[in-house]
Amino acid sequence: MTSTVGVPTQLGHVALRVRDLDRAVAFYRDVVGLPLRAQHGSAVAFLGIRADASHEVALFALGADAPGPEPNRVGMYHMAWEMASFEDLQAFHARLLTSGANITGYSDRQCNVMFLDPDGNENEALWEPAETPDPLPRLIS
Repeated sequence: MTSTVGVPTQLGHVALRVRDLDRAVAFYRDVVGLPLRAQHGSAVAFLGIRADASHEVALFALGADAPGPEPNRVGMYHMAWEMASFEDLQAFHARLLTSGANITGYSDRQCNVMFLDPDGNENEALWEPAETPDPLPRLIS
């Protein structure tokens, strides 16, 4: 495909279904670091960091008994948050550790950390340098 006419320029937002809206808002606000843009009661909340967008994450409450994500089902595997530098990734990683977030792993091919939100939705934070340093810096858990 060579034409850019009719081709998206970037992903606008991700909408997640959660069991407890306040708990999810607290995680994405306090741990991930996204400002809360709007919340409508206990039904929906919107969080985001980009100045040119209304939000990057929309959270929709289902209820405490809703089943969680299943790793062997078709659907979203994870969403990834880009970090501006390795130092920013280290600071984010430290915040995850301090918060007690469930860290699910690290890649040996890139600078990243994989983690779950309180509802089991997998996230990734990564730093992708313009040129890959040798050796690649690593996070220490």
